[in-house]
Order: sequence, then C-alpha cells, then structure tokens
Amino acid sequence: MIQATSRRPGSRTNREPPCLANNPASRQQIINHPSSIVNATGFTLIELLVVIAIVALLMAILMPALQRVRKQARGIACQSNLHQWALIGAMYTEDSGGHFPREVLTWPDLCRTYHKEPHISLCPTATKLRSEGGQSPFAAWGTTTADVASYGLNQWVLNAPGNFVVGGREPARLWRTPNVNGAGAVPLFGDCFISGATPRDIDQPPDYDGQAAEWLVSGDINEMRRFCMNRHDGRMNALFLDWSVRAVGLKELWTLKWHRQFNTAGPWTQAGGARPEDWPPWMQRLKDY
Repeated sequence: MIQATSRRPGSRTNREPPCLANNPASRQQIINHPSSIVNATGFTLIELLVVIAIVALLMAILMPALQRVRKQARGIACQSNLHQWALIGAMYTEDSGGHFPREVLTWPDLCRTYHKEPHISLCPTATKLRSEGGQSPFAAWGTTTADVASYGLNQWVLNAPGNFVVGGREPARLWRTPNVNGAGAVPLFGDCFISGATPRDIDQPPDYDGQAAEWLVSGDINEMRRFCMNRHDGRMNALFLDWSVRAVGLKELWTLKWHRQFNTAGPWTQAGGARPEDWPPWMQRLKDY
C-alpha cells in the first residue's frame, strides 16, 4: 500500500528554487515583473493574422453590396427631386389655365418661382460642374453654381404660338398641356446632359456613354443622346405629363411619345426590327424594348 506523504510548503517538492523558498520578498519581486506575467486571454500573431484575413474577406464580399445600396439610394433621391418638379409643373399649369410655358427658357425659372430649394435641380449622381472637373454623364451642366443643374426638359413640351418653328419644333408636334390621352408615356423632364432636347424617332444612339458632350462642339442633331446616359444602372429617371416619375431603360427612350407625331415603333425599337447587335457595344447588354 502506498502511503501519502505530507509536503511542507518550503520543501523541494514544491519545485521552487532554494533561493525563493527562504526569501518571500524575492519571490514577490519576480512574480510582479512584466516579463513573468503570462496573459492567457491574449492573441498570438497567427490568431491576429487570421482575424485580419477574415475581416478583409468579409469586406470584399460586402463592398459590392454596399455600392449597390449607395446607387439605389441615389436613384431614389433623384426620383424624389423629380417628384418635387411634378408639384412645380402641376402648380404652374394650374395657374396658367392648364398650359405649359410659351418659351423654352421659361421652364428652368419655375424652380425659383415655385420652389426655393436649388438642390432639386441636381441628380445626386451628377452634382459637379464640368468646369470643375466633372465628367459626362456624371456631371452637371451650367456655368456657375447659381445655374447648375443636371436635369433637362423635353422641349416638345411648349405652348408656343401657332406659327412657331424653331429647331424643327413645328406647332403640330408640340404638347401644349398635360391634359392629353396617354400622358403617362410623354416625358416632360429628366436626367439630361444639358438644359433640354427635342428627340426624334430616327435619332442615333450614342456611340459611347456621354457622347452628348460632343454636341457642344459638333452641333450633333441626334438630341436623344442628351437623355441617353447611364446614370442609374442602365436607366435614367424621368417625369411624365401625368406627373408620375419612374426609371426609364436607355433603349426604352425610343419607345416614348416625345412629341405628337413621334413613331414609338421606329427603327430603334423591337417593333421596328432593331436587334441587340444593332446598338453600340456599350448598350448591347441593356434590356431591349
């Protein structure tokens, strides 16, 4: 039978060096020394690197989703601006006997008359002036911060005199009032490279995103290009004559009723025989209409 033996605190079976067994002060000094303290809850270098790698992986996974959320938020803010313009247009036409302005340049001034917040003239994706380094299509038009904007008017919407003919805007094509059949298919206002345009059903699509910038130099008559800009993931935002606001696919622009005689089954629509390969390369992947 093995008998238990007693161990005295100062005996060598406690595995203390002789110098510490008889010297409590030395023992306490060594215990309190920083190099003798072992932190059982600390990280090793390997564990730290693993945590950093996991965080980096999660960020790589989440960043595209965060970017999509930011784009969606800007698109919603843009549509909110256009809803404000819908109120402005409704108030103006109500005060004007149900008719639109008689002059093209009158429309931008409505913001100052009926609304005091200049930010509604700017799409959140296009707030920087080109003169300040902005790049089309994500740039605002204007020469100073006082007249900066990134929306434009469908200039077929005009209550002009009966003999008015400027830039091909014959009187028979004009929309003079919002009180028309099919108003929900008639664009009034929306994302635009410049203050406005008079699109035609035969207008050529832009060869690259933002080609409308060349208009200032070459006088390009394909004015649909001024609205055909990829600001919102293959779409632009537009306000219609029935005061509704929605996103419009870039190819869908050719199916809208821009003026009274606009052919909504023209050469750049599926009904008109357009195929995906007929479009410029940057637009071929976009939805067809």
